Amino acid sequence: MTDAAPVVVGCDVVDVARMRRLLDERPGARSRLFSDRELTDAVRGGVDPEGPIALERLAARFAAKEATRKALGGLGPTLTSIEVRTDDDGAPSLWIDGVPTRLACSLSHDAGVAMAVVVGDGSARDGVLGRRATDVR
Repeated sequence: MTDAAPVVVGCDVVDVARMRRLLDERPGARSRLFSDRELTDAVRGGVDPEGPIALERLAARFAAKEATRKALGGLGPTLTSIEVRTDDDGAPSLWIDGVPTRLACSLSHDAGVAMAVVVGDGSARDGVLGRRATDVR
């Protein structure tokens, strides 16, 4: 047996059409669910903000937020405190309350479904939850 921290994993899928309905039917939902940076990242490369690619990118980011909460055991950050940023190399990274996490994230979207997987070791979870517990004192 090793002393390695346990692996934490979260996965989530989002129906892109359902995300479209949510954003269309609820005024302000974009700004309540996504940071300005996430909204900008979704249209990088000149993508139409109202087009299917931007919507798929937002759905994948929403899936990543849900997957992050699952990886953290359903504890801790609210969806709005979790931010999915696009690094310079195009890879997603997870930030919570403006601080980078040690959680790895993979996003994908195809055939009307967006998905995300979040993986880290137990120390990543303990770091996020421990920092948040300290912040609220």
